Amino acid sequence: MTSIAPHEENPPSSRQLPVEPQPNEGLLKKLGVGFQVPAQAEYGADAYPSILRRLTSAFSLIAVVVFVGIAIAGLIGAFILVGAFLLEQAISS
Repeated sequence: MTSIAPHEENPPSSRQLPVEPQPNEGLLKKLGVGFQVPAQAEYGADAYPSILRRLTSAFSLIAVVVFVGIAIAGLIGAFILVGAFLLEQAISS
């Protein structure tokens, strides 16, 4: 059970977990690719994302919108081509 007593009344356990060495940050981790520990929340008037993070987010959003638009346009075009082909086959029979 967890105690809500002050720190002096509730000393920490004598058993300590081993501390694993942290590897150097690689390029992928710096770019934000892969698993990451959640970032600590920032407070106050200076708690705004950096300009690099804003540009990266804007570029990523634009890229996702463009790729989804291309995919949807491709699907619509494929349906039109298949429909026209099937209609031509039905008319020629």
